[in-house]
Amino acid sequence: MEQGTTRKNDPMIMQLFANVNAIVEDSHFVYSSGRHSSVYVNKDALYLHTGVIARLAQLMAQPYQADQIDVVVGPVIGGVILSQWVASHLNQRRTSGETLAVFAEKGSDSLDKQFAFNRGYDRYIADKNILVVEDVLTTGGSVHQVVDLVRRHGGNMIGISALCNRGNVQPKDVGDVPIHSLIELSLQTYSETECPFCQQDVPVNTVLGKGRAFLARQKAQAQS
Repeated sequence: MEQGTTRKNDPMIMQLFANVNAIVEDSHFVYSSGRHSSVYVNKDALYLHTGVIARLAQLMAQPYQADQIDVVVGPVIGGVILSQWVASHLNQRRTSGETLAVFAEKGSDSLDKQFAFNRGYDRYIADKNILVVEDVLTTGGSVHQVVDLVRRHGGNMIGISALCNRGNVQPKDVGDVPIHSLIELSLQTYSETECPFCQQDVPVNTVLGKGRAFLARQKAQAQS
């Protein structure tokens, strides 16, 4: 099976991912975007291990001046965990004041899938310096929504910090905000129609990714 290629990444960080099997290869995965690949970044494997995610969040916070960041914002679900850990590490380096951690969530209404600040978190954004955190960047679409949300509420975007950039997402893709990612992976992905694994009848992975939903849709289409 053709596999993705890895750019020059810190071996220590790559080992942290490898230790918990957070990068899975040699299978047939379906991403949320609908594209197929033989490599999957299993971010959920990281969240099982508090020591690992704490260390990675420390590295995510490292490039930023602690006193400069007022609020860390993460999109649900993984971003909630990261916002807490990153803010905690920033607070350990602050000389005064406190860095807060909040999260953005999508509306419960099926017609409203845009991110919003609920629970009164919008009160902590205006005129504040904001760092947005995310686990995996694929297209940058979700993070771009959060950046736009921050700006609508009067926040000043300082940067975006991510565990992994697997989609070659650039600042222009996320509202011209600087991006810092711990690792970058250049993965070969395919549309459903061009996917060589589909053509070779390689079984779809139904444990990781969106394989189960993909197969259910295929079955429904075949029966219609």
